[in-house]
Amino acid sequence: MQPPFPSATANWRNDTYAAISPERPQLSASGKTVVITGAGSGIGRETAIAFATAGAARVALLGRTEASLKQTAAALPSTVSASVHVVDVTSEESLVQAAAAIGTWDVLILAAGHVAAPSTIASSNFADFWQSFETNTKGTYASLHAFLPTANTAHAAVLAVTTGTATLPATMVPGLSAYMASKLAQTKLIEFLAAEHSNLFAATVHPGMIETNIFTRSGAKAESLPMDKVQLPAHFMVWLASPEAAFLSGRQVWANWDVDELKAKADAIKQSQLYTAGINGWPFTP
Repeated sequence: MQPPFPSATANWRNDTYAAISPERPQLSASGKTVVITGAGSGIGRETAIAFATAGAARVALLGRTEASLKQTAAALPSTVSASVHVVDVTSEESLVQAAAAIGTWDVLILAAGHVAAPSTIASSNFADFWQSFETNTKGTYASLHAFLPTANTAHAAVLAVTTGTATLPATMVPGLSAYMASKLAQTKLIEFLAAEHSNLFAATVHPGMIETNIFTRSGAKAESLPMDKVQLPAHFMVWLASPEAAFLSGRQVWANWDVDELKAKADAIKQSQLYTAGINGWPFTP
């Protein structure tokens, strides 16, 4: 379809397609251990299913609610070794315990998130506003700090679910200062991670418009937006963790972007600051 937002590719995807199918041999996750935070529902759950379909050997499911994590585990095929770990992503202690129990991992998906109720800064609820930074920013840092020591140094990948709309002018997303600011900080953390570890792939992913709890709580209305299938970001992340996407390390990408078009621009992307966070207009022209 025609892109409804500014897009890096002419082709805009709303659903999964052949190039990102987890059944493609080139995207195989055979023998890999995949760790997913926020795995109890929505994008996290679907991503667990996608990596299982791609042949992952182990999938570790992290989240706050044991019952929902067990529901995700039950949705995975019996060929996958699934483990459930009840954690708070803002608690380094609980994350370190989970990391020790899981051991070496290959793919780390950071899908936990929080959006404060829409409001102005002045009228916001202090605790709710700051929880966005606790979950989205501190939670990203705490997860990385806990899990990096056990990464498979040969080919580890870290994918963080974010929002590409964090770069929109504030006037276009009124009331979402906590969510947008905390997600922009998350994006920069992942850029630093990629710069600091040349043997590790790291990227942030805008999942598209998926009707999750965060989408609803943000005040967004499905009937007024071009909605996407939840399989789109899940399958896109399987592709993003594959060697085909190596040129996107340190970048923010949208699951809606066509991967074949992205691959055709690989050299231009690697030689530029495309899809990284910065200040509009920089470098400045005198």
